[in-house]
Amino acid sequence: MRALLLMFLFYPATLGVLKFVQIWFRHGERTPGHYIYFPGDDKNNTEWQQIAWPGELTKRGIYEEFQLGKRLREIYGDHFGDTYRPNDFHVYTGVDNRTSASAQAMFAGFLPPNKYQTWNPEILWQPVAQQTDASIDWVSLGAIDNCPVYGVNQQKSSEYADVMEKMEKIDPELLQLVRDHAFEPITEAVTYNHIIDSLKVRHILDDKRLPYPVWARGYENRIMNMSFLVHDAIVKIQNSTIGDYHNELIMSYFETHLQKNTSRGVFVSGHDTNLVTIWESLRLDGHPEDIPNYGAHIAIEMHDDFGELSLKFYLSMGFNQTRVELFPHFCTRKQVGGCRWEEFKTLTTNSRKPKSDWVFECQGYEKATEPVSTLTGSMIVLLSILLLSTIILGFTTFSYKRQLNNLRDPERTRLL
Repeated sequence: MRALLLMFLFYPATLGVLKFVQIWFRHGERTPGHYIYFPGDDKNNTEWQQIAWPGELTKRGIYEEFQLGKRLREIYGDHFGDTYRPNDFHVYTGVDNRTSASAQAMFAGFLPPNKYQTWNPEILWQPVAQQTDASIDWVSLGAIDNCPVYGVNQQKSSEYADVMEKMEKIDPELLQLVRDHAFEPITEAVTYNHIIDSLKVRHILDDKRLPYPVWARGYENRIMNMSFLVHDAIVKIQNSTIGDYHNELIMSYFETHLQKNTSRGVFVSGHDTNLVTIWESLRLDGHPEDIPNYGAHIAIEMHDDFGELSLKFYLSMGFNQTRVELFPHFCTRKQVGGCRWEEFKTLTTNSRKPKSDWVFECQGYEKATEPVSTLTGSMIVLLSILLLSTIILGFTTFSYKRQLNNLRDPERTRLL
């Protein structure tokens, strides 16, 4: 009996019930998003398109996501069950094809049809509904590429210019090497990242149809490191905008669950920089200083620890890599893992950017379907009421004036 009491005292998080989980995961292996010709490349070569189109999943990338799904099923299979019910969870992907394709491949491994949902015995797969959210792609340099307003403003900022100066100080030899072999000037982070990304992906693919340049041999580790450093620097200067927006998404998913209590989780298929943004914006300790590999994921679990809600955070840096627990830097319970929900809400109160605000800052227009647009809707209703009142008043005034004119007729003057 004493041993049981000690277990309750010292291991409350272990015995807590998993109520809800958010899983943010990176897409699988892809081809370069920007195909760049380097010296020695055959510009007539089209064989690389047999691997995949630019920025799309490779066959190996599809397999990685499938394996990620099987692995997540081992962890969360009991929580979600083996029957697909659309109300049990929501799936969000970016506009980039590789995010939606990754979600489909992941769920092929995570939730194959049971015997009652099998529609073709030769295909152990079933369609899982997913929603496209373009804002998932608006992160790091993707925000500069896809946000016409925010991107221009950031490229004009001194913080953005400092990123390139910092990269040049960290590895001037690599930057000069790239400048010597690129067919375009490299003066800003976006251009530099496009070339670094192309080199990195060619190295990972290791495919003769899209060969890694001879002149870059020996620089592989430095190129991989530079890819992380560029994104990490950009993510840090975006913390008060895109970081706060990610905080808003994470918190709103939990709040919606607590209000309705009808779903068990949320899956977000995104990019490596979504994961980096989350661990930066939430100040999660315990992550490596490296770019998350293909199929990496962050899981944020909500537990009911005997009436007290708490959050726990886990990171896997690749589809087949070991999960480690991350610890919120400012939470008082970080030494035993997790963070009390009420404390976490307080910590993030001033670090949330509503979606409509972020859409306006990114695109320059307000997304009227967002809840924050209630004020705009209210103003429209108020103006409509005022306009209707003015019209009614005008008709009433006209009616009284006509009656008065009739009474002024000499034959009706006595009625006055």
